[in-house]
Amino acid sequence: MLLNEAEQLLHFGTWAYNVHDQTLVWSDSLYQLLGYTPGELALSLENLLNITHPDDRASYSAQIQATLQNGAPYNTLRRLIHKNGSIIYVQSNGKLQYNEAGEVVGVIGVVQDITQQVKEKERLQLLESVVVNTNDAIIITEATPIDAPGPKIIYVNDAFTEMTGYTAQEALGKSPRFLQGPETDKEALQQLKTALQNWQPCAITVLNYKKDGQPFWCNMQIKPIANADGWYTHWIAVERDVTEQQKLRTLLDESNELAQIGSFEVDVVHNKVYWSPITKKIREVPPDYEPDLQTGISYFNGEKNQSVIAQRVHNCIEKGIPWDEELEIITYKGNPKWVRTIGRGEFQHGRCVRVYGSFQDIDKRKRTEIELLKLYEERNTILESIGDGFFAVNAAWEVLYWNYMAEQLLQVPKHSIIGKNLWDVFGAFKDSPSWQYYHLALETHQSQHFEDFHPALDKWFDISVYPTANGLSVYFRDITTPKIAQEALILSNERYDLLAKATHDCIWDWDLQKNTVIRPGKILEQLLGYPPNPPETVDAFWAAHVHPEDWHRMGVERNAIYQNPALNFWEDEYRFLLPNGKYAIIYDRGYIIRDKTGKAIRIIGASRDVTREKEQTNEIKRIQQNLDALINATNDFIWSVDANMKLITANNAYSRFIEGMEGLAPREGDAIIRPSFSDAMNSKWEKYYHRALMGETFSFEESMLHPITGKTIHQIITLAPIENAQGEISGIACYAKDISDIKKAGIQLALLNEDLKKQTAALATSNAELEQFAYVASHDLQEPLRMVTSFLTQLEKKYAKQLDEQAKIYIHFAVDGAKRMRQIILDLLEYSRVGRMEEKAEVISIAAVIDEIKSLYKQQIEEKQGVIIAGNLPQLFQPKAPIRQVFLNLIQNALKYSKITEPPVIQIHAVEADNCWQFSVQDNGIGIEADYFDQIFVIFQRLHTRDEYGGSGMGLAITKKIIENLGGAIWVTSQPEEGSTFYFTIPKTATRL
Repeated sequence: MLLNEAEQLLHFGTWAYNVHDQTLVWSDSLYQLLGYTPGELALSLENLLNITHPDDRASYSAQIQATLQNGAPYNTLRRLIHKNGSIIYVQSNGKLQYNEAGEVVGVIGVVQDITQQVKEKERLQLLESVVVNTNDAIIITEATPIDAPGPKIIYVNDAFTEMTGYTAQEALGKSPRFLQGPETDKEALQQLKTALQNWQPCAITVLNYKKDGQPFWCNMQIKPIANADGWYTHWIAVERDVTEQQKLRTLLDESNELAQIGSFEVDVVHNKVYWSPITKKIREVPPDYEPDLQTGISYFNGEKNQSVIAQRVHNCIEKGIPWDEELEIITYKGNPKWVRTIGRGEFQHGRCVRVYGSFQDIDKRKRTEIELLKLYEERNTILESIGDGFFAVNAAWEVLYWNYMAEQLLQVPKHSIIGKNLWDVFGAFKDSPSWQYYHLALETHQSQHFEDFHPALDKWFDISVYPTANGLSVYFRDITTPKIAQEALILSNERYDLLAKATHDCIWDWDLQKNTVIRPGKILEQLLGYPPNPPETVDAFWAAHVHPEDWHRMGVERNAIYQNPALNFWEDEYRFLLPNGKYAIIYDRGYIIRDKTGKAIRIIGASRDVTREKEQTNEIKRIQQNLDALINATNDFIWSVDANMKLITANNAYSRFIEGMEGLAPREGDAIIRPSFSDAMNSKWEKYYHRALMGETFSFEESMLHPITGKTIHQIITLAPIENAQGEISGIACYAKDISDIKKAGIQLALLNEDLKKQTAALATSNAELEQFAYVASHDLQEPLRMVTSFLTQLEKKYAKQLDEQAKIYIHFAVDGAKRMRQIILDLLEYSRVGRMEEKAEVISIAAVIDEIKSLYKQQIEEKQGVIIAGNLPQLFQPKAPIRQVFLNLIQNALKYSKITEPPVIQIHAVEADNCWQFSVQDNGIGIEADYFDQIFVIFQRLHTRDEYGGSGMGLAITKKIIENLGGAIWVTSQPEEGSTFYFTIPKTATRL
């Protein structure tokens, strides 16, 4: 039974094969090793091969046969198949068994499970593969010299060659400085040199040069490597090509500079204010200007702006309410400037500790907006002040504008027709001249002038229609009274009957045969500032005052009309010289009377001064052109939507975007919910537009695929309601700002954070596995050892008389080995607990700790006639238990390795440094060879046999781990037969409270 327990403890089993009867016997531990209960598996050589991995069966069978034939024992590594199907690695040993006559009677063997050792070896190979195959360049150099020429490279991986173009052979023996060049940042190199001189880790990003001379940005993480004595022997650097990231950072800085976006920060706790260089540039303060919160607020223009920003800052600090305001400031140099300021608060434990945000120069855009509003107001004032009715429609016949005279003349209020289809309101006119001429103007893009009768109002209107880029502009006026008079005149005689075919204004009757012009009623010459002319001189007078270019053109066009008997109407527009030297615009139209042969003999017509109308139309066009130029001067999207979610207008950037998606640019009156968008996107945008139509101004981020560049663009989109003169919401103003470059930088930062999370999770997993191992070591492994010790002790007591001295020695060795293994387990458990036991820091007197240890080891000190000498020892603010463990281990170590011929003398001293105390524990013991300075701090490393000195070899490893966990370091100096001195540092104050 004892043998079985030993087999289970050491993970091995035994077997024996009888050659004569060909029987096979297994120990219970071998069954357990393979997952079977004793007797569950039929024992035979065939089954033994069946549970051997198929790839190992042939070699194993050959080894057994070779052993039977030549008697040579075998020792081999092979794989066995566990009952559960898993593969275990075993070390298999076998040899022949002979009888007294020297004849082979069987084969005996031992099988030991070494699966864990094999997996550990594979893990180490994997770690080596990670270093060799990582995408980051790994460089290891000697520790010195720090000054020129610098430490030599002793190792580089393949990633270094991939990154720089230099092979390992070309790099080994050189200093890493051979990668530097003329543009390498000297300040960053000085920072690195300072860190190297102080043996501190360092991280910098500098411009290096590849073998082909190409520069690249390199991020270097450099750390010193120390040996067991605490001496730094090497530097290890992990380097990565961050050229693309550096370009992104540079692009972000340039974007902020171009967009004139600076940042600010308010330290609420310490009442300090920071402005970025761009913010200082916007505010026109010197680069070394030191701002404060009150002065910053006072720079805002006027009490209203100052009150607004002061209230926003107060609400942010007290309630956490962010702000986004466009306000005017007065700069340090006294210049007014519009800015956009955005602020957010950072809170800790419910208290605002920091306010931060951005500061953007929007002066040009804001003043453009103000100018636009003035132009809109100016246009509206003109259109509302003219005496004619005016309205505008888009290509979908939706009414965009309806002035005051249109309301009065047609008795249709503005609010009941704006945004509606013209023909839905005036459905009765679909067979009228208005319907025909409006559609003709829209289709041909040519102006139309006509008269039409409104049956419901019993009125006649003179109507002029002018095509626009997106629809029609219509001027009309009431001509009912002159029309009635004209009709009455026509009823009385032929002349006035014919005059009904012409417009009213200044009526004329031109006898082409006599070349005389009669102007009854109003006389146009007199209205233009000239005395009336006799009928026979009117044509000559007109020829002398009409602009020569227009008079020549008019003559050619009139003659062409005269020669065509099918044409009875003539109209023209020309320039007429006034007495003040300016030209008026005259509109003439007439009806041609022909004889029976079709010859033109007479024209009845009317003339009208349309100068004011033309000026108004040109002014409207000028305003419209200015507006178009302003909104098309940016690459950002600008568009407006009416209350029915139809497009009012859009700038070129927006139109190109939609054209790229649909192949056709959007037109005024198109539905803003686009067919090229997905249902989900249309649903989302419909909700956004409805929010704005309800009176809400808001901004949000949106990402989409650009149809022309094929790249994903990110935008900040702002929607704001448009109100008419009555304060009613008539549409939406929309603005989309491209923030793709800023977004890309944010995504890169998010990816870096995600990598950090993964590394943190991996570390947590590793810690969990270590805790699990400690638990197993504490509970599961000690129990078998206790049973081995107990049963061996009972065996010795019960069968003491039957056992010879050799057997007793074997039992003693087994019990001693079990005790040592138990001690190893306890030491491993203690080692794993270092750093995981949370203990509060307190003020510790090191002198009192030494006194406690003296009392604890009083008997051992007296037996060896030893002396412990303690100098002036300090107090520390640290957890007490680990500090006591450090001094206890070192004093115990000094007592253990003292000389037999000389009493031990242990001296303990302390020297104060900046942030720590350096302690030394010196003895006069047997000393240590310099070659072993590194080994003594490694677990299970012993320099003497257990017969010479007891222990598990864990004491100094535990001591080193405790000190490093506290934030210190430990090293040793020693000479054989002269003694050893252990130095270690401990921070004055615990880093984790």
